[in-house]
Order: sequence, then C-alpha cells, then structure tokens
Amino acid sequence: MSLQLKIFEILYLFAAFHGVFLASLLILKKGTKSSVYLVFLILLFSFYLTENVIYSSGYIRQLPHLYFVTLPIIFLIGPLFYTYIRSTLSSQFRLRAKDIIHLFPFLFELIILLPFYGLSGDIKIRIYESSLRNTGGWEFNIYFVGFLIYIGSTFWYFYASYKLLKSHSKPSTVKERNKVNWLKKASIGFFSYMFLSLAFSILVRAFPETTSAYFHINLVSLTVLIHAIGYVAYLSPDLFNGNQQSNYQFSAISEEKMETLKKHLEEVMVTDQPYLQSEVSADDIGQLLSISKHQLSQLLNVGLNTNFYDYINQHRIEHSKKILRSAEYQDAKILHIAFDSGFSNKASFLRNFKKLTGLTPTMYRKLQENQVSIN
Repeated sequence: MSLQLKIFEILYLFAAFHGVFLASLLILKKGTKSSVYLVFLILLFSFYLTENVIYSSGYIRQLPHLYFVTLPIIFLIGPLFYTYIRSTLSSQFRLRAKDIIHLFPFLFELIILLPFYGLSGDIKIRIYESSLRNTGGWEFNIYFVGFLIYIGSTFWYFYASYKLLKSHSKPSTVKERNKVNWLKKASIGFFSYMFLSLAFSILVRAFPETTSAYFHINLVSLTVLIHAIGYVAYLSPDLFNGNQQSNYQFSAISEEKMETLKKHLEEVMVTDQPYLQSEVSADDIGQLLSISKHQLSQLLNVGLNTNFYDYINQHRIEHSKKILRSAEYQDAKILHIAFDSGFSNKASFLRNFKKLTGLTPTMYRKLQENQVSIN
C-alpha cells in the first residue's frame, strides 16, 4: 500500500519536522540548562503529530504497533512545562528525588495500556477500524479514570505554574523580566492548547459525529504552537542561549576591572546625568568612562544584566519619579516631565514608565499625593 497524504497531513508532518529541527538547534547551540525540558516538549509534540498523521491517513494499518504509543506521553506535557518554568526562573534548580511524583500520571496511563501494547497487530487493526465507527459515550472504566487523571493534572500544573510565575512578578533585572514575560506568554500558549485538547475530548464523547473536525482543530492548534516557539526562538535567541558572557570571552575586561567600571558608571550617571540628553549614545557613555563601545556593551550585558537603552531608560524613569514627587512639578504636564527626564517623545516615556513601574505617570502621581495626604 502506497502512502497517500492529504494536504493538511503534509502540513502536520512539516510542523513535526520543524519541531525536530528546532529541538536539534537548541541541543547543538548548548543553550541554557532549562532548554532541555523545552527540547523534550517539542520532540514530544512532533512525535504526537507524526503518530496522528499515521493514524488519520490510515497508514496505521501497516504500523499497528504505533497505535496509542503517544497516549501516555501526553501526560508528560504538564510536568515538563512546569519543570521548564522552575528551571528557567532559578539558576540553582536541581531535580530532587521527590520530583518523581510528577511521573505518576504518566506511569498510571502506561500501566493500564500495557495489555493493549501486548496485543497482536491484527487485533490492534480491528480496534483501529472499530474506532473509526466510534459512537462516543461515557462508559466508566479504567481508561476513563486515566482521562480524569489527565484533566486533574492539567489543572493542577496550570495552577502551580501560575503561582510560580506570580511569585516572580517583580523581577529585579531586565534579563529576568524578559524571562518572566516569555514564560507568561509560553504558559498561555501551552495551557490554551491543553485546555482546548481537553474540551475537544469531552465534546467528542458527547457529539461523536464531530470527531473528525475536533481531531483536526486539535492538530492545527499544535502545529501553530510549534511554529510559534520557532518564531520566538528566531526573534529572541537570548531566551534560549547559555551564559551571555561567552560572547565576550576575548574581551579585555577582567572581573576586577568590571567591578571598578560598574562603580565608575554609577558615579557618572549620578554626577553628569547623561541620560537627560535625549540623543545620548553608547559612544558618549563609553567616552565618559574611557572605554570602547564594545566594552560598555560587556559591562552592561554581563556586569549589570541589561542593555544600553534599558539602562538609560531606567535612570530616566527614576528621574521622572523624583519629578512627579516634587511639589515644583505638581501641575506640570506629562509631556513636560518626559522632556525633562531625557525622553524625546511622550509615547516612549509612557511606555517605559508603565513597563518599569506597572503604573502610568498620572497614576503614580496620584498615588504619591494620596500617601502624602494620609501621612
């Protein structure tokens, strides 16, 4: 029997290939330690897509022993993503013996499917043929118990991930803030897919005639998720790269000089206030410190976990906060404050102020006024 694939099945296989390619790149680039959990997730999704293409194309009749192979593996999605979050947020993260508890749902599903895996190929083909005539239903059996465990574990990992991210809602550095923002967006993507998959599983039982539509919507969602991860990896490779210091391994700045330059930089920012010049550049700051632009980049990225523009804007926002607390500027317009803080336009000021404080300048001013009134 020759394998004939429909156009959407080819697109699913392309997404699976994209996933394997992306996982391979993450491995070859030797990124962060937490990336290994993301690699496993991507490979899991790719394998799941491939098996479902084999299933939907009917080629499972030639490879019956692949039937349901990935079913227990989907119980690892929640644990893997939760562990990815934990390891990304903490550089000191290590797996502990008690973390084996996260494998229990997977092991339970694997155990109840062992009798099925031991069946002959012919019997598995007959079961596959029977599934094509599935009439749905809510029969309570050991497999349904596994489904309930999957529902429960999905909600638990969603809640645990939410709590973990909430505890890191106020990162101290730009690098940490970028990590948290990425994890929040990734969580929305991963758990939206998982909840969508659960919803379809429930709807299929209630409305079996819609099985094919739900099946393909589920795979399309997974396809989009894989491509989205690849898109983020392309736009923001630093999220998955290892120690940024390797980019400066041939730089002349020693650790001792780094500490001296950090102190000198802060002194310059306090005394000269170069950030108040809207056109200030990295070359300007480098000249004040008597170092090159490249050395300044190393100082900021490695020594302070930030970049030039974020560092300058942090000082500008701190300056604007002092202005907003000042009685002299009590009636000053926001645009006036933006210019006096070094920003060249109001939009940039508002965006950076909200980014760093979580408030608008007007809200911040009112909050300060209320505190003064209470005191």
